[in-house]
Amino acid sequence: MFYSQLLIATVLAAAHIRLVTSFQLGSDYDKYKTTDLYNCTGHVPVSNVTVVNAFDTLPQVEGSHGWEQWSLFLHGTFPILLRWSQGDPSCSMDSPAKFDVLIVDVNGTNIQDTVTGNLSYTNGEHFKRIAIRDNSLTWDSHALWYNVSVNIHGYELRLDSFAATHDAFHPNVAFHNGLLDQSGGWFGSVPLLRGQVSGNLHTPMKQNITLNGLSVMRHIFSENPQHSSVTKYSGGTVWGYSTDFYDSHVFYKTETANGTVHEAAFLGRALPGQRRTFSSAWATYAVTDDPDAYHLSIDSETRGINASFPGCSNTSNIPYLFNFSVSTLLGEFTENGGGKTSYYSIDNGTTTASFDAMVKNGALAGIFEEYQAPERNSSMNNAL
Repeated sequence: MFYSQLLIATVLAAAHIRLVTSFQLGSDYDKYKTTDLYNCTGHVPVSNVTVVNAFDTLPQVEGSHGWEQWSLFLHGTFPILLRWSQGDPSCSMDSPAKFDVLIVDVNGTNIQDTVTGNLSYTNGEHFKRIAIRDNSLTWDSHALWYNVSVNIHGYELRLDSFAATHDAFHPNVAFHNGLLDQSGGWFGSVPLLRGQVSGNLHTPMKQNITLNGLSVMRHIFSENPQHSSVTKYSGGTVWGYSTDFYDSHVFYKTETANGTVHEAAFLGRALPGQRRTFSSAWATYAVTDDPDAYHLSIDSETRGINASFPGCSNTSNIPYLFNFSVSTLLGEFTENGGGKTSYYSIDNGTTTASFDAMVKNGALAGIFEEYQAPERNSSMNNAL
């Protein structure tokens, strides 16, 4: 009996080690955390669980053995969405890496295009980079700044972004760092929670447009295609702001074929300073699958979304509320396997928050992302 138990434990441990070592050396993904993320800390400059890690943004899987996606969204001069991806989340077929760009309302025109190629990356001592053709994402060894260089069909885009909140968000389903769903082995993180952005867009008409605003970046991946497990994924970044504060609220929601739902959310605050910078920033909540610390409601018919954190003594027992609706479709991307990802702007709604022991109201802006897996009949699902 003892040897049987030992054998089982050894096999499980070996399987777990294979999973971990397949990730980038130095990354935090899948590390077991004995405690949950911080909840309602009130004022913590940096989390001891979700600190930034430059290795976490590097490619974590081989393109032929899974799928991976990096998404950078800018809210400011124009809504801008940039995606680097390899593999396909909706099927196991070998797909080329691709770069997607969407820039809304440039001189009355929406710029949307896709280029394919090989995904390359650099893991240097002082900087790290991923690139598909002439479209690259570069960051420093401390993951405090991210730079973007895009060259596609006559448009040249340059962005420089630094993190106002020097922290990253890693959901931790079942206390495993970065885990979003157990059945599909889906991992993710938000290495850039609130980036202050400046840059330029050069157009084919020889215009040089100055850009500025806020950005967020998400990194998600899996060693397995999602068609056998996750049927729907929702993610949002909501910036609540007033003359006193800027709050960043990031959330994930995954839904599986067997009805399992996982939810994870982050809430951080930055105070406005001079010269479009932030005088201080900290994290307040980081929650995974804890309905007592976070509530999320998404109405699929009205497109209304309500999210709330209950508050505690550190926030003068004042809750944080985010109420908004999703209306404007920015763009959609359909994968080779039939999965579709839609992106919507969040440009209306209200937030209620605590500030100096008082209730403050503010406006909202941001982006909502929704992935819908392709429909499959029961026989195919059973086969998978």
